[in-house]
Amino acid sequence: MGSVIVANPNKDSARRIGAVLKSGGVLVYGTCTTGAQLLEMTSYHYRGGVVVSTLDLQDVMAAWELPQMAPSYDFLFVVKPHQAEIAAELESACLMTPLNKPDLTASVNMLLNLPEPGIPVRRNFEEDSKELLQRAKLLLMERNYFTEAQAHRFIQKKSMDTGKRLIEIAAIVLELF
Repeated sequence: MGSVIVANPNKDSARRIGAVLKSGGVLVYGTCTTGAQLLEMTSYHYRGGVVVSTLDLQDVMAAWELPQMAPSYDFLFVVKPHQAEIAAELESACLMTPLNKPDLTASVNMLLNLPEPGIPVRRNFEEDSKELLQRAKLLLMERNYFTEAQAHRFIQKKSMDTGKRLIEIAAIVLELF
């Protein structure tokens, strides 16, 4: 299982988000307030994981730079309502403030529990493949503010990264929410 790092320019907010995740059973490796600290933590834990971050870290020019700084990590951005347009342009999952504790925990768990490359996933897909994929995309659109294209790309990227079929990734997304 990967590391979970909370990045927020406000130390108290970072601690609160970390506490919510811990109360939901998620092991949080650490919190940081700057892009430099985030880069240090992600390079130390090179196996990857999830970064829960705001869009406005002090020393990072643009939010889309963050995933490039830590390519082995999935990003879950916590965005304010006035940042919705920026969130729509990102290829990462987003949650809108005020945060819903179960959605935060479920989103982090989903990102953490997607299969590792080379680990077989066995599922019996009784449901129509297209319907299952559509339901997974709708869930990502509803909870994580993806557009339909972003949700499809997310599932497709996870499929390519892990060598699993799209339908397997869609089933995992639905199971973890």
